[in-house]
Amino acid sequence: MNAIEFSQLKELKEVISDHIKTSAVYCFGRQETTYRSSRKIYPDKELQKEHSHLYLLVFVDETKENAGSDISDKIKAKTQGSLTATVLIHHVQSLKDLCQDQQFFFWQIMQNAELLFQDINKPPYLNISETPKRNLKSTSHYIAWRKNNIATIWGWVYNDDDASSSDEVKMSALHQIVEQICLSLIRVFIGYTPNHFALEYLFNLCEYFTTITTDFFPRQTREDKSIFKLLKQQPNTLRFSKANDVDYLYYQVVEERCKNFKKQAEILIQNEINRQNEVENEPDKIK
Repeated sequence: MNAIEFSQLKELKEVISDHIKTSAVYCFGRQETTYRSSRKIYPDKELQKEHSHLYLLVFVDETKENAGSDISDKIKAKTQGSLTATVLIHHVQSLKDLCQDQQFFFWQIMQNAELLFQDINKPPYLNISETPKRNLKSTSHYIAWRKNNIATIWGWVYNDDDASSSDEVKMSALHQIVEQICLSLIRVFIGYTPNHFALEYLFNLCEYFTTITTDFFPRQTREDKSIFKLLKQQPNTLRFSKANDVDYLYYQVVEERCKNFKKQAEILIQNEINRQNEVENEPDKIK
């Protein structure tokens, strides 16, 4: 643990445990970024800053709405942006009834990740008799269901030539397509099924194992952020939308990006399924 992490560890634990009754906190990944703060006046006083994005699994003893998002916001505010986090919140009771892939995901973290905090009186535990394994059959079914959802929405969005169709509604459909793709990527690559579905959250999870979301939906420039802001809006915003709320040119850009994102994601997903099948069948080849 380097100096900046050690100095902020106490703050990190306090933010989480003060917000929700916590059983354990695991850090299962981090992304480090170093950047310079340039100045037009006194350029010799330029500052080099470091930013760490953490991936945290938090087991809790109570349920609070939007706990993960609230904790992420508090971590960012408390550390003045030097630390941000993708926070996975799960009740300890959920460990008793897990699908095989989810069990494997949690077991991997509990065995190999960095334990930042644990309630010594009520630690989380997996009641298992043997080492969990991925269930590729279950994963394939999950992907097939997502693929069917995507195809249904896709057929309408990309074959709709009616000039009177609402771009607001079609943008909402694109949101659903991207969400379903992200869920498929996350399940295939790490075996996890999220319980929170904000698009930025799903993108952050995907960025744990691939750059595909940042490749097709960058969020660096002002224009990038404006485009992503349109895409990430939840479908319930249609309750309050008005005609022409979406810039037509922006919509065309998002539609094209979604098409290319879908195409590349399908290749990634199939390649990873093939790789995992090969790994699973390797012992049979040795025999």
